[in-house]
Amino acid sequence: MSLKIKNTIALVSCFLMVLGFQWCSLDRPFFWDTIQLGAAHATYYWSTQFSTILLPESIDSGHIPSFGMFLALVWEIFGRTLIASHLCILPFSIGIVWQLWQLCRQFIVAEFAGVALCLIMIDPSLLSQITLVSPDVPLVFFFLLSVNAVLKNRTLLLLCGILLLFMTSMRGMMLSICILFLDLYRHIDLKKTPKQLLSILLKRSIIYIPALLVFVIFSGYHYAEKGWIGYHRNSPWAKCFEAVNFKGFLYNIGIYGWRLIDFGRVGVWSAFFILLLLYRKVIFKEKEIRILGYFSAVLLLILPLNMLWAKNLLAPRYFIPIYLTFSLFCAAILFSKFVAKNVRLALAALWFICIVSGNFWVYPRQISEGWDATLAHVPYYKLREQALAYLDNEQLPYSEVQSFFPNTAAIDLIDLNGDARKFQNFDGKGRYVLDSNIFNVNETDYNSLIRHYKVVKRFEHLGVHVVIYEKLQ
Repeated sequence: MSLKIKNTIALVSCFLMVLGFQWCSLDRPFFWDTIQLGAAHATYYWSTQFSTILLPESIDSGHIPSFGMFLALVWEIFGRTLIASHLCILPFSIGIVWQLWQLCRQFIVAEFAGVALCLIMIDPSLLSQITLVSPDVPLVFFFLLSVNAVLKNRTLLLLCGILLLFMTSMRGMMLSICILFLDLYRHIDLKKTPKQLLSILLKRSIIYIPALLVFVIFSGYHYAEKGWIGYHRNSPWAKCFEAVNFKGFLYNIGIYGWRLIDFGRVGVWSAFFILLLLYRKVIFKEKEIRILGYFSAVLLLILPLNMLWAKNLLAPRYFIPIYLTFSLFCAAILFSKFVAKNVRLALAALWFICIVSGNFWVYPRQISEGWDATLAHVPYYKLREQALAYLDNEQLPYSEVQSFFPNTAAIDLIDLNGDARKFQNFDGKGRYVLDSNIFNVNETDYNSLIRHYKVVKRFEHLGVHVVIYEKLQ
């Protein structure tokens, strides 16, 4: 079998994998943050016929809500359905595969480019987000598009990519800064005269100005109308933005380190450090490896800067660009000619086994888990459906049932079915409680639940459970 055919098979396999995951997800409801960033935002624009740009305070996330507008536009054309919502993510998912393939072709020797693509694509957090109606999927696509544009010096494409990143979220802006560092590294020659350097810098800066202008205009308008930028004290997620002290900052660094190796990525990092130990004298002699090493370091240092200072801004999905870039960096080393065949085979196997196993990592109840960043959450949909059917069959009114995030949104914002019923936020006084280990309930509330309630019905599958409790008399 020729090399071209092998790589084509790998590429097509990745396309089919993405299509398969999306096909299996077409009827799945909105989940976790996508309820807010997808369904709630889009429902507002759809129901008001785009009469205003700014969102109500209760759902305003502070950044340009372009994803909600996009989703609402899709609904306007194809109908407000789960299928239409999931299908609008498909082009971005396919685009991610293609952009990663372009990077693999550039940085990985042709013999192993297809294998490298497959290893990078099976990251649990990436695959999990692809199954959701998530703004992180277009975000990752715009990021990879911009990286490829820098590497190929396609200025117009880079301008578009940066603009779209700015319009997606605050993290898109941080990623744009990281891409700027890559751009400067790639195109600035320090051997040139100061005058020549200044000229190049001015020309490159033009690429980023449109995105900056859009951000400034939107933020200015937002501040003029609402008096705040980013977040406000009365927002539902204000606690997430509470500043931490130095001890909390160090704790967040530890959490950040955990995120990097979580869900099987410990295999990628283990492979990297073994390769570094064995081939440290030759690794960075390769120009392409140096570029990826530099960019990985930039992302690792810069992207979390606007997260480490706050109480709860370190969700695993936030770091998908780091996961993918570092995986590409590690693959570039692993599949280099200087790596012995037996070492390459052993480390590739380690990588594959660990990363696949990441989709089955379910932590004890006391440890919060990034459920939207692993396919381990998938059983929840069927279990939730069974629990709701039980409540309906037993004629238990939702007004008497309490629950936790993200299950306290209106049913309509989760299932897009017109059902306005919703569960109440848990306060320990409700007659019934619907609980699940994917809710990441804090220790105080969970202890109260166990102490004052009894199990009425339990649904469980593959480490995920949904439980209905009744208050003890």
